[in-house]
Amino acid sequence: MSMFDKLKKIVSKNEKEISAKEQATARGEAYVKVLDVKFDKENPGDGYFELEWNKIFVKKLLDAGYSGDKDDDIVDAWFTGLCRQIADDQS
Repeated sequence: MSMFDKLKKIVSKNEKEISAKEQATARGEAYVKVLDVKFDKENPGDGYFELEWNKIFVKKLLDAGYSGDKDDDIVDAWFTGLCRQIADDQS
């Protein structure tokens, strides 16, 4: 195996270890993903979604008129509104 092939293999391996969030951020793209859904088996109405996002996504939300003191608050306002819209569409 040539030195070039070894280097390509190392670079290729490292690219796979870069998370989707990091890749989107590097491309200048907004990123949001639902990581997990938690709910109480006894009371399924109690629970939460675990989300992951990047700063670019938060900026897009701010540009769209969402507000909050922290990034968490801004994303929560968006997600709450999204859930309400879905519920309204189902009615």
